[in-house]
Amino acid sequence: MRRKVIIASAVSCLLIMNENLLTKEEVYASPSEEANINNTTTSLQEETEVKEIFNRLYDEGYSLGEKDGYEEKKNESLSNSTFTDKTSKESQWVMLGYTVGYEKGKRRKQEEVKAQQEQESNAGEQEGYQQGLEDYKHATVAYNPPQTPAKSKDWNKGFALGYKRAVEIMDLAVKAKKEGYQQGLELDGANMPELYSADEVTRKAYEEGFQTGQHKRTEKLKTQYEKEGFDQGYALQDMSPPQGLAPEIAEAFQKGFLKGEDQKEKDTYKQGFNFAFTSLKYKTPSDDQIDTRTIQWFKEGYQSNKAASPLRAKAYKAGWNIGDKMNVPTKYKDNEAAVAMYKKYYELGQQKQKKTAFEVSTVLLVIISAVGIYTLFRRNKNVSEEANVEIYEIEKIAK
Repeated sequence: MRRKVIIASAVSCLLIMNENLLTKEEVYASPSEEANINNTTTSLQEETEVKEIFNRLYDEGYSLGEKDGYEEKKNESLSNSTFTDKTSKESQWVMLGYTVGYEKGKRRKQEEVKAQQEQESNAGEQEGYQQGLEDYKHATVAYNPPQTPAKSKDWNKGFALGYKRAVEIMDLAVKAKKEGYQQGLELDGANMPELYSADEVTRKAYEEGFQTGQHKRTEKLKTQYEKEGFDQGYALQDMSPPQGLAPEIAEAFQKGFLKGEDQKEKDTYKQGFNFAFTSLKYKTPSDDQIDTRTIQWFKEGYQSNKAASPLRAKAYKAGWNIGDKMNVPTKYKDNEAAVAMYKKYYELGQQKQKKTAFEVSTVLLVIISAVGIYTLFRRNKNVSEEANVEIYEIEKIAK
């Protein structure tokens, strides 16, 4: 701390001494030095005045030049009066400002024109792009994009550019959708090429195609594994879906398994029901039955058939009645077992009817024969008696 105080004191002393020296030099200046100082002051004043004149004339020329440059009218604002009261040097300064201003104004005008052209071109391009998309969707694409006379050349040029770009994009979108669809059929995840990801239309087309392919692939897998599950359930096996299946695929397998079990129960029940048409007495199916459930379902089906006996009687009666044709009830026409049973008992009825008719015919024939013989005998007897009476009468007259 003490060291810092000493250094600060020394610096202060040096500054005071230097100030005193300057004061002295000013106080004791020689006459020649005073003259030099006065000349320098005058030169600075003149230089300042010249600079002010230069700036004023330069700005004047710049303003005139910028106006003419913007309007693209060279020297339009310059006249003789512009230079009459000016020296050659001052006229040069005016022309310098004019030249710079003219280029500045001209450049500003060009930039504004260019901006306007770009604005109109962009507006036309956007409208042409939208029109191209609509025409493509409705299959009305024009070989040459339509022009609008009321619009500027730049607008129509932009419209044509946008229209063609839309058609190209849509062509690419069709291709993107096909590739996306194919990848959806083959892959679990999308791998979109940069060519399609660069534009929203092609990107969406690819995604749509991929999702459609994924959906079809998933539905195909669901159908496949649902059938596998169905076969497993129909065989009354323990459910064991393959490992690594997606949740919705595993769900389809389980759904198929339950359907298979349910269908097995229905089919076995129906077999028992139809067995009642072919057998008057229940008996357990002859094939080996490992699962006791099938035996139970078969028996329940057999016992539920309350139509077999009435249908047998109806078929037999129809066959026995003369003139009745075999007419299986509509309810059972699609049941092969019921139709076979009905036909069997209808034919048995017909056989019984024919046998009965034969027996009746035989009895009637015997009766008719006996009556005929008796009648013939009686007729012969009467003729004989009449003949005898006639002969007797003849003989009586003769005597």
